[in-house]
Amino acid sequence: MIIRTALVLAFLATALHAAPPEPPKGFRAIFNSQDLAGWHGLNPHSVAKLTGEKKDAMLKKMREEFPQHWKVENGELVNSGTGPYATTDEEFGDFELMLEYKTVAGADSGIYLRGVPQVQIWDWNQVFDPKKPDRRPHLGSGGLFNNTPKTLGRDPIELKDKPLGQWNTFVIKQIGARTWVTFNTRLVVDGAVMENYWDKTQPFPAKGPIMLQTHGGEIRWRNIYIRDIKEAEAKKFTSENPILPTPTEYDVAYGPHPKQVMHFWKAESDKPTPLLFFVHGGGWGGGGRLSGVTKMLPEMLKAGISVVSVEYRFVNEATKDGVVPPVKGPLHDAARALQTVRSKAKEWNIDKERIGASGGSAGACTSLWLAFHPDKADPKSSDPIARESTRLWCAAVTGAQTSLDPHQMKEWMPNSSYGAHAFGITGDPVKKTSSFAEFHAKRESVKDWIAEYSPYALVTSDDPPIYMSYSAPPAMGQETKDPTHSANFGVKLQEHCKTNGVACELFYPGATDAKHDSTQAYLLEKLKAAK
Repeated sequence: MIIRTALVLAFLATALHAAPPEPPKGFRAIFNSQDLAGWHGLNPHSVAKLTGEKKDAMLKKMREEFPQHWKVENGELVNSGTGPYATTDEEFGDFELMLEYKTVAGADSGIYLRGVPQVQIWDWNQVFDPKKPDRRPHLGSGGLFNNTPKTLGRDPIELKDKPLGQWNTFVIKQIGARTWVTFNTRLVVDGAVMENYWDKTQPFPAKGPIMLQTHGGEIRWRNIYIRDIKEAEAKKFTSENPILPTPTEYDVAYGPHPKQVMHFWKAESDKPTPLLFFVHGGGWGGGGRLSGVTKMLPEMLKAGISVVSVEYRFVNEATKDGVVPPVKGPLHDAARALQTVRSKAKEWNIDKERIGASGGSAGACTSLWLAFHPDKADPKSSDPIARESTRLWCAAVTGAQTSLDPHQMKEWMPNSSYGAHAFGITGDPVKKTSSFAEFHAKRESVKDWIAEYSPYALVTSDDPPIYMSYSAPPAMGQETKDPTHSANFGVKLQEHCKTNGVACELFYPGATDAKHDSTQAYLLEKLKAAK
């Protein structure tokens, strides 16, 4: 009995006291996984307007209450959703912060940087309320929620939250007033200036603590590491990553769904400008409208080319709206967005003819669909936007799926696995077959959809010139490391375009007849070329 009791006590001790933290090289732990050392309680909102003895008394009270609301359990810093925020005793200047958290339904939290709110944490399952247009939990965590609405960085570039109950990972880089947030491996804030919430007329603090907010439900934190960024590194990084310009028009709606919006950047010009129409990738089920366009944006604007970046309904959202097949949602959204852009040509100083589409992966497929699809303009419509053209001047894409025909894909890349979701086809758990196997087997039942939505099937001699770029050379008929983005797609579409008299340039490592080495170079030449 004594031995058994000792074993139980040993087990409990192990469960309650985790191993010491093991920070990555260059980082140090600011939470020791054992106790609350190095942290104190502070809710800065409670003392923001207090002075003198009242402020001192409140600060003392929050420090005393801190261990009543926060505890360490299994190496995790835990709070039930009440009390002052966990605040580091140490203050930091420029830094890179790594941490993990998980929370529960209905909770609302955040990470204060140098004592300023905040990198936002949402329960992203909350439904968007149009009566509160600036509160957008459905877009996900990681944005700088206390920044001015309709500025880049206030909302995350894309939704990357994991299901509630799973651990999420932040890597936050703070240099001066600029903030980079990587959330679950994806960049969701790209060097936006974090505003000084306490006084927006004043500069962002040069130093301050890290604060972990608690609000409305349990939240757990672990593996909290930091490294100081020295001046030389800070200068180099910021010079290589200039501040992105705020859109001239932010979240312009082209439909009733919250995702049917676009950003517009206006190039300065005394005459109508060409336009880059950017559609982000992500398999029509992920990504965000800044994914892929940020590196192109400065050069396009400098060259006098205005830019639109489109958000759209993902296939699951289109399905909820009753759209059949699911891929019709994102593709028709892009077409409607393009028509909306043309309807604003005078207001935005755009040349209606010179519109070039671009995107990566699924965004590339959408761009090619626009390039090849017959004009969807309806000249008899009572809706002036519907009367606008959906045709393009050119398209330049990266990693495109040029076909949604499973027979073609399997012939070109025998280990293909992409495309079933576009038509709402899933695997069969009874037969233990994959979604692509079912897609391939049911090809005849969706052949009309393939004819309507597969870019390859739509090519005709009156189509605009296109450019495709791939990261690896083709290997026709062979299994490839990344069949979803294989250059085999490009080779077969280029052959088809040439047969139909459509100009098509294809780049990949080792390509001998490509004139341009990037989509950007191609677009700059095509959109600025003399008519």
